[in-house]
Amino acid sequence: MFRVRLAVVIAVSFGFVLFLGVTLYWGANQVSLYFHRSQSAYEAFDQYQRLSQESYRHFKQRMDRLITDNPADADVETSKRRLYEAMNALRNNAVKETDTENPETGHAKPVELERVARFTAFLDASEYRFDEIETVRQQGKLKEAVRMLSKYSEEEIDGKFQPMIDAAIDSERERAKLAREKLKSLVDRLHWVAILSSTLAGLFSIVALNVLVRGVKKPIEALLHGTDEIAAGNLSYRISLNTRDEFGYLATHLNHMAQELEFQQQKLREGRAILEKKVTERTRDLHQLNGELQRMDAARREFLADISHELRTPITVIRGEAEVTLRGRDREIEEYKDTLQRIVELAMQLNKYVADLLFLARTENTNLQFEWEDLDFSDLVSSAFDDIQVMALEHSIVVVLDAARTPLCVRGDKQRLLQVLFILGDNACRYSGSNTQITIKLWSEDNQAYLIISDQGIGIPASDLELVFDRYYRSQNTRGARDDGTGLGLPIARSILKAHDGKISAASAEGEGTTFTVTLPLASKPLN
Repeated sequence: MFRVRLAVVIAVSFGFVLFLGVTLYWGANQVSLYFHRSQSAYEAFDQYQRLSQESYRHFKQRMDRLITDNPADADVETSKRRLYEAMNALRNNAVKETDTENPETGHAKPVELERVARFTAFLDASEYRFDEIETVRQQGKLKEAVRMLSKYSEEEIDGKFQPMIDAAIDSERERAKLAREKLKSLVDRLHWVAILSSTLAGLFSIVALNVLVRGVKKPIEALLHGTDEIAAGNLSYRISLNTRDEFGYLATHLNHMAQELEFQQQKLREGRAILEKKVTERTRDLHQLNGELQRMDAARREFLADISHELRTPITVIRGEAEVTLRGRDREIEEYKDTLQRIVELAMQLNKYVADLLFLARTENTNLQFEWEDLDFSDLVSSAFDDIQVMALEHSIVVVLDAARTPLCVRGDKQRLLQVLFILGDNACRYSGSNTQITIKLWSEDNQAYLIISDQGIGIPASDLELVFDRYYRSQNTRGARDDGTGLGLPIARSILKAHDGKISAASAEGEGTTFTVTLPLASKPLN
């Protein structure tokens, strides 16, 4: 009897599951369909946006070449190639679209292809028109060429091309909106189907549960009481259930299991006591040893990473100084002496790093060592300025120094402070474009020396400004610009300045550049 009831319950439950499965399968297909339509609309939207950007970039470069008489053929050809790549991507997307006619969205593949054809025709015509204007300019008729260019820009580009782009973008936006509305309606219907099915399944479960419980309540209670006793450790307890069904069979086997467990438990208890004592002792020793080894290894790896990171900048400057000197001809002896003097100073900087490595190898201490003395920070900045110029020369960057004319006495480690200047100068060079400017400004105020290093590079996103001084952290745009960074320079600089009772802060706007501000307390006694 119990098996029959259970079979009925299983059959009806399977029916609910099958219904829900079919419903969800249908719903998933519909959701996938509308999602594909929405995704296709967004892709087309993005491609039209890209086409608009690439078109105006190419038009601007063609206009600039006509107006400024600057050939820049490479830039024009590059922008033209990118423009036609965007056009081809838009055409390919229109061709591979499978729904040739969708009355729900009002969008058809022939219409899309026709729109792409109009864009292609306009761009081909614009190339011919620009070439015609350029021919007029080459004939010496500059005013006539400018007039023709202005008229073409106003009537064709602004009057025809821009409305075409706007109409295409609005069409794709409307198509995406319709797909979202259909998707939302479908989700709402599935929501109510799920609620109704769940309600019916719940009611059936309650009824079926009551029917089954009435037939199994007494045997289950006896089995539960017996299992509770056995689980509580009373292995001598035996379940008394005189039935010949599945529950009676289960009770017999549980009684036999309890008897076997009682016998085995006694043996295990004796051996476990001895084993646990030995394991506890060994585990405690291993944890202590492992913790100490992990601490030492982490400290060594961080220190080695810092030193390895900082070895690159002096080597780069030494190589640059040597290459610039070797390329020059008929230089004065004083120029060679100045170059050699800077190379000597950089070699001393490298020697400082090597000494740190030797100190690490001989001791268990991984903290940086400092040699304190009274320094002229203004002279130190001027020396670093020469080295930063060498690094900037490789990237065609101009470096400008605006420093205090009077000495600024600070108490610190010369090589460590140079290390900070190298880090900031190297970052400014690495993340700035060609033909930009790096500005270094130094002054004193309220017994503090202030140093600002500003660049016109890629900048730092506002969300990353508080994180760039964390070890190994690199902002998203720097990872895209350079893949050879480690995220160690700024944390090292902050650590060195903190040891000098100084501070460092950053201000930036993404795409416009970054400014780092360093403050150091002036020494109480001026330099002799």
